Amino acid sequence: MPPHIAIVIIWGALLGYLIFNFIGKANVNFVQFNYDWDASEVIGTFGAVEIDSIANDYISIKNNFQPPRSFDSNNTFLLKNNQESYFRASEILSDSSKIVFSGVKWINQIPNKTSKQNSIEIIDLPLIQPKGKTTLTIGDSQIIWREARELRKNLLRKKKLFFVGSQTDAYGYPYEGGTFNTSSDILIKSLNAPSAAYYILFFGAQDKRMDKQLLNKNICDILESLQNKPKTEKIFVITLPPSSNPTFDAYNNLFNKRLQECVAQFKNAQIVDLHNFLIDKKDYLSEDEVHLNTKGYLYLNKLLTQEIP
Repeated sequence: MPPHIAIVIIWGALLGYLIFNFIGKANVNFVQFNYDWDASEVIGTFGAVEIDSIANDYISIKNNFQPPRSFDSNNTFLLKNNQESYFRASEILSDSSKIVFSGVKWINQIPNKTSKQNSIEIIDLPLIQPKGKTTLTIGDSQIIWREARELRKNLLRKKKLFFVGSQTDAYGYPYEGGTFNTSSDILIKSLNAPSAAYYILFFGAQDKRMDKQLLNKNICDILESLQNKPKTEKIFVITLPPSSNPTFDAYNNLFNKRLQECVAQFKNAQIVDLHNFLIDKKDYLSEDEVHLNTKGYLYLNKLLTQEIP
């Protein structure tokens, strides 16, 4: 074969691979491909909206609606001015003066900050998920707050999963959880949660004042409720990370011991030992010394992708 033909074939094969790889991962790398735009539906419109401030992950509007209202973070929103900007938010707080969307993910573009003519629409924008094992992430802020917003999206880079749950994160992926959830709250959510093949369970720091016997019972009851669901194949239970705060670290160690004792009682449960993995690492916690930072979630993602089949 002439050398120039071989070169053309090699470059053609490489180009084909890159195109195939781009198409296969487009929904992960470019969030606008995650949604079924043809099936979108407007479920509420609010004109004459006055913008207070806008940032890359934040928007605040004046709450001059009559009566004052709040919005649901499970929805998608469309801000219209001289352009159209779709966005979702991790958290929405409102009072009589303003509505603050935080943990914002702009789906297509950041809007014009100086426009005076604005309106907001509440949109039902269905998420398109790849086929894969049904998976439920369940817990407290460790699965949804700040850098945890990326947890489900990043797992899809390596694993074929289909997320389920009654709530949705900043990208639209379902989950079950809450920012200040105790083990008692998580137990209630586990009882009402949909059945899935995989469960990823990550507790937080909200049980420090809970009676030890009740905490032990809650942990075991949560695992039992998940194991007894009809589709359950595996429950991945993440240990709490080491903390540079001695009080937090002592609590995390005791909590992890209780986790391991309960996990040993259920055949479908297994420990994902984040604590042990991080013991010789540095700079994996945020400034509160409780939650993982971006680096910490990269470590967690690595561990989970090793454990999930």
